[in-house]
Amino acid sequence: MMLDEFGLRLTNFDEDNSVPVVLADGQLWWFPKPWLEIRPQFEGGRATGNVNVLTYGPEIDALLAAQAGCEEFEEQMVAVASLAAYLLQWHYVLTDPDLDLLLAYRVGDAASQAWVARVIEIATGHSGPKRPRAGDA
Repeated sequence: MMLDEFGLRLTNFDEDNSVPVVLADGQLWWFPKPWLEIRPQFEGGRATGNVNVLTYGPEIDALLAAQAGCEEFEEQMVAVASLAAYLLQWHYVLTDPDLDLLLAYRVGDAASQAWVARVIEIATGHSGPKRPRAGDA
């Protein structure tokens, strides 16, 4: 049975600030883009500059760091699947069996390799940041 991507969307779904990825079920699923965070740099209690960072917040930053630190393929797949599951659940109501289906990785399969690479690209900001809406500062 095919999952109903549209029917599983949460009310906060924002296609304009998301990136589609074909997952293991062969359907497009939408991953949220990170936001641009401006972090002031202080010296002696005074702001002296800024660092611009694309982020989803500390939870995703920690998952990205864990994924980057993996040396074994199996560890890396667990880290990427955890990252993908976390991001998917921002937009969708998904159960563990749903995630098992969507994030299956087939060794030697180009489509599997493509979704893994695309999730990492999105999570690291290579698809660009979220765009502010009218009225956002």
